[in-house]
Amino acid sequence: MQDSQFWTSVFRPGSIFRKGYTDSPRNRSYVIMNSVLYHLHPVKVKRHAVKVSYTLCLGGLSFFLFILLTITGIFLMFFYRPTAAAAWSDIESLHTQVSFGLLVRNMHRWGAHLMVISVFLHMARVFYHGAYKAPREFNWVVGVMLLKLTLLLSFTGYLLPWDQ
Repeated sequence: MQDSQFWTSVFRPGSIFRKGYTDSPRNRSYVIMNSVLYHLHPVKVKRHAVKVSYTLCLGGLSFFLFILLTITGIFLMFFYRPTAAAAWSDIESLHTQVSFGLLVRNMHRWGAHLMVISVFLHMARVFYHGAYKAPREFNWVVGVMLLKLTLLLSFTGYLLPWDQ
């Protein structure tokens, strides 16, 4: 029994059962970091998991567009007042007086349109492939909530220019 592979792997020199395990913040952080690294770079990867598909980029594209919208939105926040009286004049001054104002506004607008499209396509892909089933139900619920949040924010963003 003591010569079996299980016994020697559990009670090998350096094992926590043989040396003892000191519960310290450093050891806990080491265990957590080790788990994160094994999650990012697992020892074994299934063949179908690395199959390249053109729809795999939709989640990353949505995240990139979110970052782009955050940066351009912060920039536009400095030059725009969302009131009925000042909105039109702020948009005009953004186009004519602010350096790269028109470019940033157009990036923000097209980024918002593309984000709604990419999030819809991403959710359709997840639904089509059945990736909402166990054990990923929580991911699906979070994705649906993010889709609703994206639609809500895009609706409020489309109303802001007051360009009727």
